[in-house]
Amino acid sequence: MENKHSILEVLEFCSVQNLPARVVGRWVWIRFDSKPSAEVRQSLKDFGFRWSRRREQWAHNCGFASRPARSYRPWDRYRTMSLQEASREYATSTPTLASV
Repeated sequence: MENKHSILEVLEFCSVQNLPARVVGRWVWIRFDSKPSAEVRQSLKDFGFRWSRRREQWAHNCGFASRPARSYRPWDRYRTMSLQEASREYATSTPTLASV
């Protein structure tokens, strides 16, 4: 199943669901302190999030396919924003590649 959600849609989903999300580059990552309920996990899967076993976090690519980041941690290389900060930025402008 191909993921067609824009970053604004993913941010809105995370906000409505009150998820501990952050934006790293063009992807949205969610890390829980403990294993979420089966209902929450299914909701994430249904919306297009995928579990990263290696990073132990949920990830959504927001329609931007990329190669796996095997040799680095994405949050060490790309700009990281909170859900609130990213919602404000993406709602007011379309970021350029230089800003992500």
